[in-house]
Amino acid sequence: MTTEITLDKSNRLVLTSAVRRAAGIPNMQTLRAHVSPGRILIEVPASTTGEVVKRGKLKVWTGEVPAMPIEEAVEQARHYTR
Repeated sequence: MTTEITLDKSNRLVLTSAVRRAAGIPNMQTLRAHVSPGRILIEVPASTTGEVVKRGKLKVWTGEVPAMPIEEAVEQARHYTR
């Protein structure tokens, strides 16, 4: 998803609900910003530690799984657009 965001009168960035939904960012989420000349990168910080390890023929995540109801996860995946 590509969109243009205009600063408000107080020079703040406001992420619309469509942008947050496309990025999978829930309400009141803490975000991390990386700033360099001409660029601001905003991301959700990792909430758990873990890694992907190979067990037999499968690759498995060893960290915690986010606490999200399955209905919400399915609904979010169904309405995701790139």
